[in-house]
Amino acid sequence: MEGVTARMPMRLITGADSVHDLSVVCHYRTDDPYAVHLDFHGFDPEATWVVARDLLLAGLRGPAGGGDVRVEPCCDTDVFIALGRQADVALLHTPVGHLTRFLAVTTELVPVGSEAARIDWDGCITALLSA
Repeated sequence: MEGVTARMPMRLITGADSVHDLSVVCHYRTDDPYAVHLDFHGFDPEATWVVARDLLLAGLRGPAGGGDVRVEPCCDTDVFIALGRQADVALLHTPVGHLTRFLAVTTELVPVGSEAARIDWDGCITALLSA
């Protein structure tokens, strides 16, 4: 299994006067080509979010997403990622360059549009049937 792991500086904004600097570990695996795992274990040992890679890529260009995950660029230098709904939203802020470089490596590993060819469909079906 190939993949890439990178630490990304992010700020968790929880209120007007409440900001936490984080070092989020981002994981991408070629055998799970649609997903990016955001690991917040340094801040909360239970917190890992799985976000669609195409959502993050779209969020570099303009507002993207709905529901529990939304991504939006700001001022050509930053990206905001909102995780959650309504009152329980975690708002993350990161420099756009960090996310752009990470996603560029993922698209070198698995070009956009070729993800389905990387999935072991027989293994998925076997796992579903044996569950």
